[in-house]
Amino acid sequence: MIGLIQNELMKIFTKASSWVYLVLIVVMVTGAGLIYDRFTDEPSEDWRQDLQMEIGQLEKDLTETPAEEQEWLHMQIAEKQMYLEEDINPNAESAWHYLNDIVSMMTTVVTLFAVIVCSANVASEFSDGTIKQLLIRPHRRWAILLSKYISVTLYSLLLLAVLMIMGYLAGLVLFGAGSFSEKMFEMSMDGQMNPENIVAVGDQVFLKLLYFLPSLVIVTAIAFMLSTLFKSQALAVGIGIFVLFFSSTVGNVILFVAEKYAWTKFLIFPHLDLTVYAYQDKILETITLPISLTILAVYYAVFMTVTFLYFQKRDISI
Repeated sequence: MIGLIQNELMKIFTKASSWVYLVLIVVMVTGAGLIYDRFTDEPSEDWRQDLQMEIGQLEKDLTETPAEEQEWLHMQIAEKQMYLEEDINPNAESAWHYLNDIVSMMTTVVTLFAVIVCSANVASEFSDGTIKQLLIRPHRRWAILLSKYISVTLYSLLLLAVLMIMGYLAGLVLFGAGSFSEKMFEMSMDGQMNPENIVAVGDQVFLKLLYFLPSLVIVTAIAFMLSTLFKSQALAVGIGIFVLFFSSTVGNVILFVAEKYAWTKFLIFPHLDLTVYAYQDKILETITLPISLTILAVYYAVFMTVTFLYFQKRDISI
């Protein structure tokens, strides 16, 4: 099995596109850091005084603002006062803040590149006419397919590792190391800020990374299944990308109608983005992280079963 995996990894890295994706991640994360540094103000050492001045200005604005428009100003004042009370600099910058604010959003790019590679992995063997040479080897079909799946999973994890390592290095050069345990406010999904949202910035980075991993595994499993089901590489990749970009939209629609149609909460789409649990404990009133993980595990088992059973019985004629 190890030899098969090594062979599949060699196939992946002999393609120029595999290296291009890695280089693009490095360029994007570095470029985002430069842009972030250019268009943000340097953190002030007198940030407490600055906040007090801003609060004073907002309170002055309250006297000149119609009553029906004062709610937003009251919210802004309350938020700035919380920063003062909890001794948290709202404009703090460090490598960990950069990872939390910018790099964590780029995980979508990792998923995109992983989906492209996974969707093309098996389908390209049919498109290139190399599937027969692959299957005449003295290995069972399931072992060959498993080696392919493991290799694309390892490549996906490599993409994520490059993103995180280069993101930290870029943040280190541009913003300094900072403190792993420095406190920060993490907004809830509804945009509210309260003392329960105080977290250590380093902990939050790794929490988001941990919640992202199941989503990456599931989406790549879907892409790999599509690669097995379709002989056309373009069709497999196209459907894989479609699933990636429209899953969040479909998930939001399902969450909207879930109260009326309870069965929709068990569809896969609302659970594909587990990073929401970094901001709140529940997706819906009855859906918590263990339930989401259980639902994803069931779908994963179904996808893998379909993938391997179909490949076992598939006609390899070209």
